[in-house]
Amino acid sequence: MGYPHRVTRRTFLSTMGGGALAAAAAGAWIAPARAGTGANDQVVLALIGCGGMGNRHLDSLVKRTDSQVAAVCDVYIPRAQAARDKVGGSCEWYQDYRRILDRDDIDAVFCPTPDHWHALMTIHACQAWKDVYVEKPLSTTIAEGRAMVEAARRYGRVVQVGTQQRSLKLFQDAVGIVQSGRLGQVTAAGTWIGPNGQTGPETYEPVPEGLDWDLWLGPAPYVPFSPQRFGSFRAFHDYANGELTNWGVHLMDIVLWAIRENWPLSISAAGGSYRTVPGSDDHENLEILYKFRRCNVTWQQRHSYQIGGKGYGIHFHGTAGRLFMDRGSFVVEPEGLAIPETFETGDPWIDVDSHHRNFIECIKTRQRPNSDVELGHFATALVLLGAIALDCNRTLEWDGDRERFIGDPAADRHLSRPYRAPWSLTGGGMGR
Repeated sequence: MGYPHRVTRRTFLSTMGGGALAAAAAGAWIAPARAGTGANDQVVLALIGCGGMGNRHLDSLVKRTDSQVAAVCDVYIPRAQAARDKVGGSCEWYQDYRRILDRDDIDAVFCPTPDHWHALMTIHACQAWKDVYVEKPLSTTIAEGRAMVEAARRYGRVVQVGTQQRSLKLFQDAVGIVQSGRLGQVTAAGTWIGPNGQTGPETYEPVPEGLDWDLWLGPAPYVPFSPQRFGSFRAFHDYANGELTNWGVHLMDIVLWAIRENWPLSISAAGGSYRTVPGSDDHENLEILYKFRRCNVTWQQRHSYQIGGKGYGIHFHGTAGRLFMDRGSFVVEPEGLAIPETFETGDPWIDVDSHHRNFIECIKTRQRPNSDVELGHFATALVLLGAIALDCNRTLEWDGDRERFIGDPAADRHLSRPYRAPWSLTGGGMGR
């Protein structure tokens, strides 16, 4: 696969001035956008993955004036064609994302695909000198996440993770309150949501016409087509880890931001499905405890569970007060702190406009975005550590500097997973 517009880092550095050269050598450089992409130019985008979240992105992107969608892609041809029709104009559709990466006119790609594809698509896009908006979770393993960060830095790419709460004023204000000290010293924080759903028994059927099932599976193990996997991929650990890696990344990302920490010291977890409900690799109920340097953090999945009158969300407990929040509002107690309930305007469930705007602005300015790839790595790795502790069924000690468990080679084996040939994470394998 050739990229006629590709230059090496050495070639790029040779064109830079002394101050910029020093910054680049230190690893802080971000390569320029495509020639001609200035402050007033439209950024040329492509969407890879036209299912549920892909459609939400497309609904927003087709209304923008600072960018244009030139191509869409999906392994299921009817979805790709429907997305092309939604965009209209000269937009083209593809079934294989690698054909989009071959195009020199594409500045950036959106990757709202099933989770097991996020790492390879992001790395391949960086290698093709495309900027990337990748949905959360960033990766399915901690090794993948670190490889994605390294690819973004190596090729000087802007990589925005789809944790759009960082671009919502409600969360910015809540984090500001926590960090201001108005709650006192925060000694506990946590997140909670309802239980994992169950798919029912898995069935196998012929591959639907127009679907490239082998490409959908990609680096994951081969299995015959099943509508449960295709329609509910989060229920299967070949591709995801249920709500832990779905909502967990959103919620834990805000916790890490607010407490100003990246890594826990230890992790313990317990889970179970206590009803007779077949289907899904996920436990219905989960409890995870993370010990950080300055506070404890929890993840909880329970039936009929509310905190502060909210059925899901984030809570912070300080020595002087408490804050409870979801995407609709945050509430601070006690009333003596004189912080009224604060609401998010609009529809925060599907508000991606501000996150898109930040991404496109950063493509032009070459600044790091609100949800830079490394921030997404920390949040994703945190929930993956919980999943590993659950699998190992014991408390695990973590070395965040090395991104390894302390004295636990058995747990370290969960940090990566083998890829199905011909796909490769370490070798840059493009599957062809």
